[in-house]
Amino acid sequence: MFDIDGCLVLSDGPSGHGGSVLAGASEAIAHVRASGRSLVAFTNGSMQTSGQIAASLRSMGLDVQDSEVLTPAVVAAETMQDLYQDQPLLVFGGNGVLDDFEHRGLNLVDIDRALTGAPTRAAAVVIGWDTAFGKDKIQVAAEAILAGAKLYCTSDAPSFASKDRLNVGVSGFIAAGLSHVTDRPYRVLGKPSEESINVLSRRLHVQPSEMLIVGDDLTLECEMARRAGALGCLVTTGTHSAVDAAAAPVEQKPDFVVDNLMELVELFALSSAGTTAARG
Repeated sequence: MFDIDGCLVLSDGPSGHGGSVLAGASEAIAHVRASGRSLVAFTNGSMQTSGQIAASLRSMGLDVQDSEVLTPAVVAAETMQDLYQDQPLLVFGGNGVLDDFEHRGLNLVDIDRALTGAPTRAAAVVIGWDTAFGKDKIQVAAEAILAGAKLYCTSDAPSFASKDRLNVGVSGFIAAGLSHVTDRPYRVLGKPSEESINVLSRRLHVQPSEMLIVGDDLTLECEMARRAGALGCLVTTGTHSAVDAAAAPVEQKPDFVVDNLMELVELFALSSAGTTAARG
């Protein structure tokens, strides 16, 4: 699994838009494909759909298919389907959030009707990337939560790796505010959650312990690897540095650190050579 922002690409826009491919990204993807292994590019952002993100990455020269892009909104939709089947869901976000819910035919509350005062009877409230989340939506969401709906958040990452300026998170800001208003906790469904690990395992067709998880964030990818019992690699082209990794708590420690993905390709090559020699 490769993270996207700060690992494969770096920009001030979503999924590398207006930015550049990081060193070794294309080569790392090519090496994984040549080895016969499966791969997933997993972002913690939910502004765009998987297809839009994949198209953006391909336009930058990265060989990533639509089905190989995972977002926390996809994890949320799959999780809600498992937990709530056809019960009403109050989901906030743009097309990047709603697309997979709609594709699965889940029972989505009509937010426009809810804003007029219609009862939602929601079993769950899911907060995604919704930059138009104001007072009226706070009211509707809070009333649903206080009536018994469980509160979920696609990602509560405070920010994402960016090129020149702070790229702030939105979903966690909203979920934290609703938790404050209602005095109810929220559950994160994006990285590094158990739900994300389970969906990733199904996408890669391997057990979590057989994964290599590569990313730039100790609190997301590296913690996810630790939780899953997977191999975790920190690449220092984004949020965290080798110094940060050395000082990280055990639950966020990467198994190894590289300065860029080209170093990871070199490690892949050395590992393959060692395996071939051992077999010979």
